[in-house]
Amino acid sequence: MGNNISLGGLATGLDTNALVTQLMYLERAPERILTQKKTAIQSKIDIYNQITGFLNSFKSMAAGMNTASTFMGKTSSVGDSTVLTATALSSAAPGSHSVSVTTLAKSERQVSDQGYASADALNFKTGSITITGLAAPITIAEGQNSLNGIAAAINGSGANVTAAVMNDGSLNPYRLVITAKDTGKNYTVDFAGLTTDPVSGTTYANPTITKAGPAYQAGTSASFTVNGIPITKTSNTVSDVIPGVTLNLLKEGGTTTVTVGNDDAGVTKKINDFMGAYNTAMAQINKQSEYNATSKKGGVLSGDSTLRTVKAQLQNVISTPVTGITGKYSTMAEIGITSNAKDGTLTLDSAKLSEALSTNFNDVVDLFTKNGGVSGLSTDKYGVAEQFNKIIDQLTHLYEGPSSTSNGIISSRVRGLSDSIKDIDTQIDGMEARMERKEAALKKQFTAMEGLVSNLQTQGNSLLSVLSRLQ
Repeated sequence: MGNNISLGGLATGLDTNALVTQLMYLERAPERILTQKKTAIQSKIDIYNQITGFLNSFKSMAAGMNTASTFMGKTSSVGDSTVLTATALSSAAPGSHSVSVTTLAKSERQVSDQGYASADALNFKTGSITITGLAAPITIAEGQNSLNGIAAAINGSGANVTAAVMNDGSLNPYRLVITAKDTGKNYTVDFAGLTTDPVSGTTYANPTITKAGPAYQAGTSASFTVNGIPITKTSNTVSDVIPGVTLNLLKEGGTTTVTVGNDDAGVTKKINDFMGAYNTAMAQINKQSEYNATSKKGGVLSGDSTLRTVKAQLQNVISTPVTGITGKYSTMAEIGITSNAKDGTLTLDSAKLSEALSTNFNDVVDLFTKNGGVSGLSTDKYGVAEQFNKIIDQLTHLYEGPSSTSNGIISSRVRGLSDSIKDIDTQIDGMEARMERKEAALKKQFTAMEGLVSNLQTQGNSLLSVLSRLQ
């Protein structure tokens, strides 16, 4: 007979920590199921947020082309761009106009008759200067009675002229130059109020300006004709003669033609960009809602009724006529835009759109912009762009309060999914509290077992010791 009874390990020979870990892993199976469910729900929220982003990008584009002024454009061309340039707003009417420029608007320019050796020398008397339109005389104090000092005083006076000192490169090169801030007007600059000699007693001369000679430029208005009608303006930039067209006159004595046309290319690009944004959103909706019967795999939102409703509402705008249209086109298909029956994306018949724009430009514009900027109408009475703007807002609108029936169906769906995650978190927290108590109880039981086995081992060893002495 041996001398010891051994049960292995510290007492039992079992790795009780590993046993507890394994038992708790089994106990936490419901938690793992809930966590997987939470992950799946979060994936749905993430996809809905992605779709909302695509829809809002499309909405921004639609909102930027829901009125005639933001949707359509006009082109302008000039026969001789050295005579003038022209720009046209969307409100301009197509047509051609003959423009002849006789004189350009000019600002009056006055230059002092005499040159001076220094711009900073105190060559002048002190006193005051008066300028047409200025309420109070300009004071020239001692120390300011130089060309630069007088120029600075004029510029700081608020007079409708600017002053500068130029260098003409001669022996006495510095001259005072005074220029009107506007065109078509002339100003009198009077230095007669410079009457006081500075304390040095030296004889001082005052600057003089003569409104004549090659250095002088009188302020003149622009004179020109548009379609044979004489016109006079105080500026070379003219925006109130041809409605919606701004002319920038450049050269005297020239005649040219200004032509305004519909910007077919610009409108075509907007329509293509509009369709591209729509198709991007629709492609994401299709990807997340489709189910492949062969692979038996579907998108994250496969079978989701909310997503089907979103898709149906978007497609409804494409197929439903705009109410109240008086022009030729009331549906997208009539200008060459159709919806693919399989996936709902849009395709364009470029030739059909081009013909519609060239023959009925304003009717194409009306299809997209009907009642744009008007509030309070039913959705079907707006043009296509505003219909999409309003419908997407209805789909995605989120009320920030605790609950609201004004939430869009996507926002409501996301809020419901988020609430489900909160409920799962609450369940997991409750389960985890029970798991912690369970784990503590298991550890206590195993510890008690180890103690019991250890006592039995001690008693057995004592018994063996006694028996061995009796032999």
